[in-house]
Amino acid sequence: MTEEINFETIAKQYKCAVAAKYRPLKPEEISLIPSGKIFVSKKIDGELWLAHINKKGATLFAKGGRFIKEGIIIESLKACLPNNVENLIVAGELFVQKDFRERVGDVSKAISEKDFKNLSFAIFDLIKIEGKSLPLNYEKKLQELQLIFKQKNNLKVIETKEISDKNNLKDFYEKSVKIENAEGIIIRTGSEITYKVKPSISIDALVVGFTNKVNEPEKVRSVLLGLKRDDNSIQLIGACGNLSGSLKEELYRKLEDIECGSKFRHSSSDGNLYRFVKPQMVLEVKCTDIQGEDSNDNSIRRMVLEFKNNIWEPLALTDCVSLIHPVILRERLDKNTDVTDVRISQIESFLDSKKIKEKIKQIELPKSKIYDRKVWTKDGKNGISIRKIITLKTSKSEIWDGWPEWIVFYSDFSSGRKSPLERKLKTAQNEEEANKIVNNLIESNIKKGWTIRN
Repeated sequence: MTEEINFETIAKQYKCAVAAKYRPLKPEEISLIPSGKIFVSKKIDGELWLAHINKKGATLFAKGGRFIKEGIIIESLKACLPNNVENLIVAGELFVQKDFRERVGDVSKAISEKDFKNLSFAIFDLIKIEGKSLPLNYEKKLQELQLIFKQKNNLKVIETKEISDKNNLKDFYEKSVKIENAEGIIIRTGSEITYKVKPSISIDALVVGFTNKVNEPEKVRSVLLGLKRDDNSIQLIGACGNLSGSLKEELYRKLEDIECGSKFRHSSSDGNLYRFVKPQMVLEVKCTDIQGEDSNDNSIRRMVLEFKNNIWEPLALTDCVSLIHPVILRERLDKNTDVTDVRISQIESFLDSKKIKEKIKQIELPKSKIYDRKVWTKDGKNGISIRKIITLKTSKSEIWDGWPEWIVFYSDFSSGRKSPLERKLKTAQNEEEANKIVNNLIESNIKKGWTIRN
């Protein structure tokens, strides 16, 4: 096994371990921090990287097999290894210092251009130290780091303040974020939990689709959101079901009127298919954080769509983000659905800017196959009634796991009704589940008098 594979494994395992112990807090929730010794620092808007130092030299490494083996930081790390230590691994934030505030997107740009002189590394954790026992609590780790690493060129231990009274945390937050333009603050206590406090993030997003509540069909349950890329394609960024009751009713009335067709299918967390709408509505969305990776350290992938000839078409899967704890605040009647008001650059600091700018090329999707088709008719005084159940195997979940593998269409046509045609769409994860849905539909809707016409 090569050293690079070992490094990659260490980086991935550490990232997963850290993510499991992080807790996002709203500024107004700071009072929930347990009392006792508190260590607080400004949150740096950079990337998590690790550094390995031994007698042979130093290496910066991160997930995905990325390495930096040259530059100012490397030279500074080499000079810090204590004489009595054989092997040292630390974690820190790799960032590009700006006059106003660092941005995570600048890191990948600097690395791709080998602009190492503008990179800085702020160390915050001691992972491994051979030759000495590893401190267990954060206070001891911090003391050890401060002994080993003295600020030198672009290398430092992250500036940390000890606070004995948690009531002073709010003042530290206000000063750091509102005066010194920090992204947020990081709070560590005697527990294993690390708290991340950031101001809420607000973006203006386009409504692409919606689901309605089963027990209250004239209320929106969730909305599917997107942002416009420079080429006018729409990047999906996720869904949100957190909105007020009055807004659920108001949005339903408006969205139902602009419903349209879609060659793309997307199911909600409860298995309901989204009903797609024309790109005419903008909503303000607030969230506590935006992340480009899931809890397993995998890149988040979402579909890019194109609205063409009054129908949505899928283009391609790209790296994207997740909105953490999103809340719909209001409809933005003052905003347009153009590349300015619902621009994808609103999430640029959370995603590689190159991926935001790249031209999207349409992928070829496998065609759906009709698995089963059933038709029934019934003669009545107002004419013939027709009920259909069509089961489709989409064959597309391998391309994107958000696409339901099975879809069951149910339609009910009766010329004597005010609304002659009624339709239902159900999704299923497998063949067995799809057949169960079909059987339930037959049991509920096909009674005496109906004749099968297959």
